[in-house]
Amino acid sequence: MKTNSTFFKLTLMALFTLITSSAMSATYYACAGATLNLAATLPVGTTANWDIKKDGQQFGTPGPTAPTSFAAPGTYEVILVSKTSEATGLCASDPETNTIIILPPLALNLAAPTLAAYCAANGVATSDIVASGAALATALSPDLELEYDYSVAATINGATSTVTGASVGTIDQTTGKYTLTTLIPGSYVISGSVKYKQASSNTTNNLLGTGCPAAAPAPRTVVVTPVPAKPTIVITAAN
Repeated sequence: MKTNSTFFKLTLMALFTLITSSAMSATYYACAGATLNLAATLPVGTTANWDIKKDGQQFGTPGPTAPTSFAAPGTYEVILVSKTSEATGLCASDPETNTIIILPPLALNLAAPTLAAYCAANGVATSDIVASGAALATALSPDLELEYDYSVAATINGATSTVTGASVGTIDQTTGKYTLTTLIPGSYVISGSVKYKQASSNTTNNLLGTGCPAAAPAPRTVVVTPVPAKPTIVITAAN
């Protein structure tokens, strides 16, 4: 009976250790090449030993220096142990583990507009620009989502200014499609970009940095044609 009780206690201790270790670990998302600041607080009289595993395999050589960036996409397990010197017995602490997921690069392409030009007098005329090339890996959802952004260089009455895409059209954040809706005559050069965004429902696994934005290589142009002047008719009578 005593043996069973001891085994039960040991099982509970092991389970508690596993839960505590899992609760203390954290997951972060970052872009390839982004500068990372891993600040460690060490007990007095100890030094740091950093160990990295990439996608479950040993990555580099363990040592006293924390990593500052990762160049390639993948899942990096960053393990920190504090240890005493050999002179004091070379004792090592339990590991502190964090996971850093380096995100794959995004890409964005903009299709030719459905209407290269439309008339300012037509209140229902719009021009769609379909986005393609950007995809969110299933493993990254629901922590992250994609966010599309558009800017428009509008040339109106000979003067050019850059405005937000939302001020002259609409952005479908589900598909990335942009729709120009303005009825102000002019030429509109539309540029698009996409980046990762931390989902509002994700309050634990933080996205670090800028979200790895990627711009479409080729902007698209749509012309809103002014309404021509009303014609006149001159009627004369022949002798």
